[in-house]
Amino acid sequence: MIYLSNFAMAGKDSRAVSIAAITPRGFKGAVRKDLAPPFSLVKAYKDEKITEAEYILEYGKRIYALDLERIAEELDEKILLCYCDKNAMCHRTLLGLFLHTELGVEVEEIGGFGELFTVPFNEVENPMTLFLTPEQIEKHGLQDLETNDIIGKWKELKKRNLLNLFFPKE
Repeated sequence: MIYLSNFAMAGKDSRAVSIAAITPRGFKGAVRKDLAPPFSLVKAYKDEKITEAEYILEYGKRIYALDLERIAEELDEKILLCYCDKNAMCHRTLLGLFLHTELGVEVEEIGGFGELFTVPFNEVENPMTLFLTPEQIEKHGLQDLETNDIIGKWKELKKRNLLNLFFPKE
């Protein structure tokens, strides 16, 4: 089980892990900057220079370039924190959703998921969709994949050594 919250609610818990681009001064828990979106991405989204879909896609590229299985193992029983309210579209919720979708990890927002998710977490549809050109599909033999919905196929792509095609390392 991985838990999600914000610094105000759970920042003093011994299981707390900051996944924020900028961690509050005085925070004593672990820090995982590799799971934080770049501050420039957060600012672009907050300033409405990019859409929610673009934010999800860019953050997803960052996360899917990492080893999700290792992340899930390292974060088991931890509380992932950022600044966002539980009713905000937030990278911690996206990370939880990616881990749940790909690996079946149980994820719980401390205090509930708020207004964003009114159904159980395991029934939430993943919000990230990626597209490939017909040339890329043919070149890499991906005709058997649902190319408009790569999420949920992370393990298969990893086995086929194709993750970099969809989620390039920055």
